Amino acid sequence: MKLRVAAVQLNSVLGNVEENMNKVIKMLEQAFPKTVTFKPDLIVLPELALTGYNFKSPNHINPFLEIKGTGKSFEFGKLISQHWDCMTLLGYPEKFIETENIKDSNNNNNNNFKIYNSAILIDSKGKIIHNYRKSHLFETDKIWGCSESPDGFTAFNLPFQGNEIRTTIGICMDLNPYEFKAPFENFEFGNFAHKEKCKLILVPTAWMNSNWNEFWKPEEITGFKNVYKFSNKIYEMNLRHDKYKDNAIFFTSKETKLSKDYKLDKVDGSTGKYWVIRMNPIFSNEHPEYKQCVVICNRSGMEDNLMYAGTSSIYTFHGGKMQQTDEGISIDFTVEGSLGQGTEGILYRELEI
Repeated sequence: MKLRVAAVQLNSVLGNVEENMNKVIKMLEQAFPKTVTFKPDLIVLPELALTGYNFKSPNHINPFLEIKGTGKSFEFGKLISQHWDCMTLLGYPEKFIETENIKDSNNNNNNNFKIYNSAILIDSKGKIIHNYRKSHLFETDKIWGCSESPDGFTAFNLPFQGNEIRTTIGICMDLNPYEFKAPFENFEFGNFAHKEKCKLILVPTAWMNSNWNEFWKPEEITGFKNVYKFSNKIYEMNLRHDKYKDNAIFFTSKETKLSKDYKLDKVDGSTGKYWVIRMNPIFSNEHPEYKQCVVICNRSGMEDNLMYAGTSSIYTFHGGKMQQTDEGISIDFTVEGSLGQGTEGILYRELEI
């Protein structure tokens, strides 16, 4: 069974929802105009795709919070799904009302609510298939008041062409050890996907570039910002249909911190390697009877002094035996494709599920 997936990588402008929506539409129209004979079955957008990520406080993010099934992010995902007759997954900041109509000391209504970093999956009719809340929180999530998912990782059966695809969603930090304190070899999310035999693993992210350093000097920040500022605005449309083997991501040396050596169209190899390593349980355990496809949709660009990794990638793990070779460990997987670390664009692949 073929599943056609489009990962949309964009440089979201913090707080500018309309501009971000316009960029997504422009890219999708360029990649999938009415004249083409192919279209995606699933469109994936990054973590907090339309709002941006680096909010400074609960008050800062509050105007952008959405109750599940309402708000600009949901309506935009619904529009995309209906227009391209596909499913859409996008990240958004969720407002979950715990108690309603409680009166405060001044007799005013005071709703108690929690904030979640969520990703919502919408079908071609505009209906919600699944809503996932981030389980492992990054420090930035905590700054703007995010709560951990009370449900942890979840798996569900995704209806598709009369069949069901066992699917899970993780958001960015979910790939990391919990709180960066759990043992690295726990591989919490990877183990969950393995145990649930998930054939489709979807990961919207706002992942930092391996060049990024919280102790950047001002001239380093300026140097990288200038690379983006003066680059040509060309969307990267990687729309190959054929299967191919490309392990270039694993032979890319770590970029230097000099902006003159930073190439927007090159993958962030260190980040790509790390993503695959965190999937250890699904390639270190044999499962030749089924494949597992991983779609990681990251954002690119900079917010304040934060720089994101781009490198949105699609992998297929074929389930064969992991082997020790003279050159190291060999795993049975294919890099279906990756986008550049600093570009905006679409990665489209037809996957065998």
